[in-house]
Amino acid sequence: MKILKRFKIAASAVLLAVASQYSAANSSAPIKLLVGFVPGGTSDAVARMLADELRVELGRSVIVENKPGAGGRIAAQALMGAPHDGTTYLFSPDSWAIFPTILVPASTLRYNYLEDMAPVARVISYPLGLYGSPNTGAKNLKEYVALAKKDPALTLYASAGAGSITEFLGVVMTKEFGVKMTVVPFKGAGDVKTAVLGSQAPVGIMAPGDIFQFVSEGRVVPLGFMTEKRWSVLPTVPTMKEQGFNVTQGEAFMGLWSTKKTPADERKKMEDAVKKVLSDPAFKSRVLQSNVSPDFATGADMDKQVRSLISFWKPVVEQSGFKP
Repeated sequence: MKILKRFKIAASAVLLAVASQYSAANSSAPIKLLVGFVPGGTSDAVARMLADELRVELGRSVIVENKPGAGGRIAAQALMGAPHDGTTYLFSPDSWAIFPTILVPASTLRYNYLEDMAPVARVISYPLGLYGSPNTGAKNLKEYVALAKKDPALTLYASAGAGSITEFLGVVMTKEFGVKMTVVPFKGAGDVKTAVLGSQAPVGIMAPGDIFQFVSEGRVVPLGFMTEKRWSVLPTVPTMKEQGFNVTQGEAFMGLWSTKKTPADERKKMEDAVKKVLSDPAFKSRVLQSNVSPDFATGADMDKQVRSLISFWKPVVEQSGFKP
C-alpha cells in the first residue's frame, strides 16, 4: 500500500508539472520578445513590428522587453532564466550567438549556446558594407585600396564595438586587400557614423540602416557590400567580390531564439506564425522602410547557418589575437 501511495504521489507531481507548463504556454499570459539592445535601434524597431503582427496571428498579447547590455548576452541570460514554456523568446542579431560562443567561456556566459539554445525563425537580413568619407578621394573600392597602400592613415577603419563582427571583418579585408587594416573600435554604430561623416575615420563598416540617408546625400561613399550578391534596396552599390576582393561574410541577420527545454511544438507554433507574418506584403513593406530585408528561414536552417558561421569565424578570431 505504501509503495502504491508513493507511486500515486510521484505520478501526481509529474502530471501537475506537465499541466502547469501546458497551462503557462496556453493561458492568456503575454508572450515576451526579449531584445538585447536599447529602444530606438533597428533590432528594437523590427521586434516591435513583428510583435504587432504576432498578436493578430497568435491571438495573444505579445510584448517587447528590452534587456540591453553585453552585446545581447544579458537578454540571452534572461531567456535562460525564464520559464521554458513558449512564453519567452529572444529577438536578436546573429552576432550574440557567434562571437561570445567563440570568445567567452560558458561558465561566464551562464549558458552554452550550442547545447542550450534553439533557433526558431530567421526574420530579416541586411548587408554590412564599407563606407568612406569623400575626403579619402576614393570613388570605389579599388581606388580606396590603391590609396590605402600608399597612405597608412587610410588603413584605419571604424567598427561598432570591440569583439564584434565589424572588427573581425578587418582580418578578412587585410587578407584580401593586401594591406594591413587597423581597427578603431567605437561604442556603437552611431559613433562609427559620426566618425566617418566627420572624417575622424577614413572608412567604417556599417549596416545600411545606420548610414542610408547620407549615401543619397553624397556625404559618404559606399565602397562595397560584404556579401555574395548585391542588395536589392541599393542595387547600384557593388559587392566587394565583384570588384575583385572576396569579402562575403558581411551578411547579418536577426531572428527569434528559444531554449531547447521549450517544447518543440511551442517553437514550431512560433516558427509557423513568423512565416505567415513574413508572407504579408504590407509587413514586408514596413520592414523595408527600416532598411533591412524580410528573409524568413526555418529554425532548422537558421541553426545550420549559425553553426557554419561559428566554424568560419573561430579561426579568424584566433588569428586576430583579440582577447575579451
